[in-house]
Amino acid sequence: MCGIGHAIARKNLEKGMEQGLEKGIQKEREANVLGMLKEKIPMETISRITHYSLDQIQKLGKLHGIL
Repeated sequence: MCGIGHAIARKNLEKGMEQGLEKGIQKEREANVLGMLKEKIPMETISRITHYSLDQIQKLGKLHGIL
């Protein structure tokens, strides 16, 4: 029984770490988009580089008071 509990705990820990890493990557991507918007890089260029849609870029820019 104890081995099963450890296996479940390990799996949950690995899943949590993976989710945390994904969130960190997402935040970094958003920071890059915001930085490019602040530098007045055209949204079409930002979209091509980041693979964000123009709508996503606009929403992010408005949310942070850049657009």
